[in-house]
Amino acid sequence: MLYAIWLLPLFGAIALWALGPAVRERAGVLASLLVGGSFAVACASFRTVIAEGGLHQHLVTWIPGFTFGLLLDPLSLLWTLVIAGVGFLIHVYSIGYMEGDKAVARFFAYMNFFVFAMLTLVLSDNFVGLLVGWGLVGLASYFLIGFWFERRSAVAAARKAFVINVVGDVGLLFAILAVYAVTGSVAYADVFAKVGQFTPSLLFLVCAALFVGCAAKSAQVPLHSWLADAMEGPTPVSALIHAATMVTAGVYLIARCAPLWDHSAGARELVGTAGALTALAGAILGIGQWDIKRILAYSTMSQIGYMILGVGVGAYEAGVLHFFTHAFFKAQLFLGSGLIIHALGNEQDVRRMGGLARKTPFAFAAMLIGTIAITGILPIGGFFSKDAVIYGVLEHGHPYLYAIAVFTAGVTAYYMFRMIFLTFFGEDRTRGAQPEHHGHIPVWVMQAPVALLMVPTVFAGYLLLGGANSPWARFLAPVFSSAQAVGAPPPIGELLSGALALGVVLLGTFVAYARYGTATAQRESVERVRVETEKMPGVLAHAFYVDEMLDVLFVKPAVFFGRLFGRGFDPKVIDGLLRDVVFLTGWLGREVRSLQNGLVRSYALAIVAGAAIFIAYFAFLGAQR
Repeated sequence: MLYAIWLLPLFGAIALWALGPAVRERAGVLASLLVGGSFAVACASFRTVIAEGGLHQHLVTWIPGFTFGLLLDPLSLLWTLVIAGVGFLIHVYSIGYMEGDKAVARFFAYMNFFVFAMLTLVLSDNFVGLLVGWGLVGLASYFLIGFWFERRSAVAAARKAFVINVVGDVGLLFAILAVYAVTGSVAYADVFAKVGQFTPSLLFLVCAALFVGCAAKSAQVPLHSWLADAMEGPTPVSALIHAATMVTAGVYLIARCAPLWDHSAGARELVGTAGALTALAGAILGIGQWDIKRILAYSTMSQIGYMILGVGVGAYEAGVLHFFTHAFFKAQLFLGSGLIIHALGNEQDVRRMGGLARKTPFAFAAMLIGTIAITGILPIGGFFSKDAVIYGVLEHGHPYLYAIAVFTAGVTAYYMFRMIFLTFFGEDRTRGAQPEHHGHIPVWVMQAPVALLMVPTVFAGYLLLGGANSPWARFLAPVFSSAQAVGAPPPIGELLSGALALGVVLLGTFVAYARYGTATAQRESVERVRVETEKMPGVLAHAFYVDEMLDVLFVKPAVFFGRLFGRGFDPKVIDGLLRDVVFLTGWLGREVRSLQNGLVRSYALAIVAGAAIFIAYFAFLGAQR
């Protein structure tokens, strides 16, 4: 079962790479069936995993301490179901979205490879296997973000994502080396059993290094700038990266390494603070975006911040639940935006939309339900997962982070409903945009996955009902049974906290409605948007100038030294030394060759001269004695 779950997507990637044009029209169907098969096997293994506490398959032992295998426990099963299940729906959606693309077989090969890479990451039973999957996920994202490589912007975005993720890989590698040096093993079970062997300072360094990898992969401040640029890839790629795969890897790593975080209060403080700041920064940056996919990208950054905040402070069940609900509503939002982009002939700027509720009612319903879920408004399930994270932060003794989380919820409601009002209400600003026309693939191929996603988007959060006896708590109990107990009772109850957070969300929604949803605001929408565009603060328009800062600190120095070595040191010193060696060798060759003239008397003269030198040398030595 584990082999099937793990290798079916890899088989699809290899087959599509090998066959290519021969299966062009059937590439999407083949890729979807194989990912769906992986999901079906994972579902079939559910009861066995619950009954036996997990499935384990040993693969190979390289040297003592380096054992590699596959592990399917409740945590990895949850991620596997999301990766393969949501991934399957995105694959089916892509059949319609990518119709007519000249490289459709290559696209689905990359998609299958992406799923395989993420499954490698979550199914590994050790840190080195996780690192392999970690790197493969970065490679797959490079392929998919830069899929339309004829666009320079896509190539630049893919390169940026790859480089930033490699920075995170270095942190993860350092942590693995430190873990092996202390425990003599890279297997999760061995490392967690020997967590007491770490000194407090070393454990903090290990957790901090692990979090560097998390920050890069999950777009946490300050390694977040690649996430919005990744929108250069096709919309299904954005949905797969943001909902089911890459950006959730950091959440998985922290949840998987809960025993390490449980023994390091400093690490919990670090990660919780970073998650809260990322959630707030992503929400604020969402206010300054006009591209519908970039708005959703920054919403992902903010929601991943919530997840990191939850698992960082020790509210593991809440953080993981928010991952679960987010996978559905974020996939729904991205695929819904893809329906709009298709309907408008690849238009993505919300300033050139408006009045689409009548033209695209299905997309409107999908986007509205997804927006209600991401903002956390009852009765959609996203309310329960976000509220669980927010209250979990307070339960674990972080009132300042709690305040940031509540405020961020209000900002999220504002910019998400601003997107809804600008896109679907008011006057038509599409300027005659023409929809893309498909050949023979019916429209339901794109609509059916979105419709299916609506069900878990609405109901997934209800798994938390019941508190400590909820289905969610019982499911994850074997994984987080060693988690630290909650400290002193929080100053307010969960019900009051939920009411407070909901009130802030409704306030943000009301502000968005007052500015963009009223009849007056809709009549003035064109002028309002023009003024806001012109007066947008530079700090928002330039995303806190993070790219400019990275450019000054890293890119320009790298280019300077590259040019210095490329134009000076390399040609004049390195190549100069090589040219001198070549010249000296040639000169010596010519001089020695001049002695080889074929004249016996010349050779005899040389022998006599040599003998005379030897006689004089030994005579000199004799005189010295």
